[in-house]
Amino acid sequence: MTKSTIILRTALFLYLCSIKPYTFAAELTIEQRMAILEQRLNHAEQQTLLAKKQARQAEYRAMKAEQRVSALETTSLQLATRTGTVENKTDLIVKDIHTTPTGQNSAISTPPANADKNSGFEFHAYARSGLLIGGSGRGGAGGPGVSPASSIGDDAHVGRLGNEKDTYIGLTLLKNISYADGSWSRFTTMLADGTGDTNTWVEDNSTHHFNVRQAYTEMGNLPSFGGIVKDSTLWAGKRFDRDNFDIHFIDSDIIDLGGTGGGINDVKWNNSLKSNFAVYARNFGDLGSDYYHDNDIKNIMASAATFYDNWELMFIGMTARGNDDLKSTTSTTGSYAMRSDNSADNGYYAMLAYHDKDRFYGLLPGFSESAIQFGHGLGAEARQPGADGDLTTNANSIRFASYGTVPLPKDWSLAPSVIAQHSENRYRDGDRYDWVTFNLRASQAITQNFVLLYEASYQYSNLNPNGRTYLYDSTTVETYNKAKGGFYKLTFAPTFKPDNVFDLKARPEIRVFASYLNWAKNLDDYSTYDNFGSSGFTYGGNWNFGVQMEIWF
Repeated sequence: MTKSTIILRTALFLYLCSIKPYTFAAELTIEQRMAILEQRLNHAEQQTLLAKKQARQAEYRAMKAEQRVSALETTSLQLATRTGTVENKTDLIVKDIHTTPTGQNSAISTPPANADKNSGFEFHAYARSGLLIGGSGRGGAGGPGVSPASSIGDDAHVGRLGNEKDTYIGLTLLKNISYADGSWSRFTTMLADGTGDTNTWVEDNSTHHFNVRQAYTEMGNLPSFGGIVKDSTLWAGKRFDRDNFDIHFIDSDIIDLGGTGGGINDVKWNNSLKSNFAVYARNFGDLGSDYYHDNDIKNIMASAATFYDNWELMFIGMTARGNDDLKSTTSTTGSYAMRSDNSADNGYYAMLAYHDKDRFYGLLPGFSESAIQFGHGLGAEARQPGADGDLTTNANSIRFASYGTVPLPKDWSLAPSVIAQHSENRYRDGDRYDWVTFNLRASQAITQNFVLLYEASYQYSNLNPNGRTYLYDSTTVETYNKAKGGFYKLTFAPTFKPDNVFDLKARPEIRVFASYLNWAKNLDDYSTYDNFGSSGFTYGGNWNFGVQMEIWF
């Protein structure tokens, strides 16, 4: 209670005591009158606090509006400049047409010599870098894929907040080119690198490589295209599929389709129905195994995705001829596991997804996405279709994933997510892997540039490898053990960010954090190479502390 409130209430009490009783209804005592006035005063204070909050939000909206106006003014100026350029180009084209000798191709029928080759350069990036210190004061263990279940297709991730110790950068360069005939092309390349080393210079080694993750060209608005492909885009090269989507808060993809190939996007059957078609190839040997000797074996995938309003239906068929010839050798996915004697050489995959960009599961303003996926054979890797060459011919999997973001009153925002998967006959006939992860990220805005982030993760897994083996050293083969039990992580992270503190996905962020992790003892025994059960990182409770930055643009 403030000093001014105390003075006001004292004055009201003295005033009430000085008024003659007959001025009030006979049945009201002084105590009752005081209670009524107390209620009115509390209501007035609540209204004042509400007005302050509304004023702060109004100031923020006004600032954003000014930024949008400024951006629109800049865009208008750019459009005006481009209009003048196009007019000049049009004059040149008309002049070329009138001066072209009879019998030769006109300027319209040949590649335009005056294409605008200096337009539309873009630079985008994603990066994170942080320090993770364990409760003992030494380097902390962790990561979204810290649990034994995450070794199954690098899936089953848990919350990443306060749980990352690496430095990763992904730099994307784009060049947009527009042409006089109205068509356009775009070249995209992405360079990426990641390391767990905290030094400022790291030599290239088995855990640190610079990669060209994407290099592809698109073209669209082609004048000779009409009908259902009038607005379609052609592409070819190495890339992630344009319509992949993920759950950022646990660093896991709902689908991560990609490779090298080509396709056509946005084949429009009508105003509400459109499709994408593509062919991708993946080489199992490029995923890190030092023991994979036949780099010519590729998984060829043909995909078709159809979109209707918020719905998406995808089918993928795949074949990897010769994959089954590598019986009982080490993994094609870069792990220490040994392959079975009936590795798949074909498979299929299906996904039904719902994307709601405006509503939180139809209940509140916000955002939500959900998908259910099924795969067989080589298609049983549900997160990254076609990426796992160790799957058996009888492998089956079903997976459900969903997440959303929703703003709440009093400067709060929430982002719940869930992923669950069942797979059987995955790496050995008779094996079974079941797991489910729940994660909740919450944000509480304190000031215009300071928020408190909270995250709670829980995962339950029941893993039965049924005799699956792995290479312990160059000569020793060991067997994965059955394991089941729960894991949880709690994180508190005071965070600084510019601009929009109300958006959970707005970046950059600089955070300090404290995380507590614990899990069932049984999970320590799954494998010698897992994080759980390693020196200084066993069940019974573990603390991690650190600082991290994250940015994308």
